[in-house]
Amino acid sequence: MIKYVPFLKFKQNEIQGVGALDDAIRNQIAPMYDIPRSQKVMTEAEILERLRIADKTLKATQKETIAYKFFVDNFDVDDSIDLGGVPQYRTILNKLSHYPIMPVLAFDRHADHNVAALDFIKSRPGSEAGIRLQMVDIDSYNLTKSNLQALWVDLSAAKPQSVILLIDLRIIDDPIHAKKKVEKFLAGFQKDFQVTAAVVSGSVVPASIAGLVKTNAEAHIDREEYKLWRALNSTPEFDKVLFGDYGIISPEYSDLDIEPELISGMAAPKVFYTYHEKFFIVRGRRFKTHKYSQYFDISDNIVRQAFFRLPGDSYGEQYIHDRSFKAAVRAPKTGNPGTWIKCSTAAHITFVVNNI
Repeated sequence: MIKYVPFLKFKQNEIQGVGALDDAIRNQIAPMYDIPRSQKVMTEAEILERLRIADKTLKATQKETIAYKFFVDNFDVDDSIDLGGVPQYRTILNKLSHYPIMPVLAFDRHADHNVAALDFIKSRPGSEAGIRLQMVDIDSYNLTKSNLQALWVDLSAAKPQSVILLIDLRIIDDPIHAKKKVEKFLAGFQKDFQVTAAVVSGSVVPASIAGLVKTNAEAHIDREEYKLWRALNSTPEFDKVLFGDYGIISPEYSDLDIEPELISGMAAPKVFYTYHEKFFIVRGRRFKTHKYSQYFDISDNIVRQAFFRLPGDSYGEQYIHDRSFKAAVRAPKTGNPGTWIKCSTAAHITFVVNNI
């Protein structure tokens, strides 16, 4: 049974983070994978390469007997770019059709987006689907209702097995205002439409981590998305709403459009560790001057915290422990930004599933 929808980027390390989960944890989630964008205008070849890498990583991380279901969307990518002469989202669904994917319907997308999603549902009896709404969509239920009614006619004809409403708040700047908007919208929606589940997702992580913590520093940041959901869930009218978030990666993430040789000169290690209602974030100094060995110091810092969990709790905890002074023999490799995203993603998802 799904109890959590992590919104992740369809990138190697986040897919691997899901692949590293214990089966009991993974069976309780349905990831929303967004194809990530670059800062530069993406080409057809770049989008196809992203799909190739994601497909390869999924194959490597899924067990032969377990293929977890997930949503897939191209929200972050310019969907006017056709792939092989075929509308983008239709191609994405076709290329991933050998997985138990759940197509996403939405407003203000390419003209073929919802048509492709509905065609996919019709071709796969028993398919599940998501309806993704943004903040602009929930501003006024009365304005969005007519769009939903038109969509519902087509959706009913496609006969999906289930429909999940995905309210995507993206960056939460004003939690109180966001909560009021969600409550007002859901109050109207629940009277007029029936869905299998509703999910509310968001994040406090900005595109630039500098907005949260400086280099060579640490910070404890409130997980406003979790606090919003918990307050919402405490109301009987909304106690069945499921939790969603963006994990440890910002909704506004995009690959840096800079020359490879400059990356080490600009980048610094950063690690998120989730506990209670907060993120503990540790940020180091530039790799160019302080090297990757900083990850050993970061590991030492995290395991010293009273809220650090047991090494056996998840792949993530074990990874951190093995690079800390508490390991019987410290791991010889520090890891890199990618492997730390994998470990932090696994630790975050495991913690969330066990605490909602």
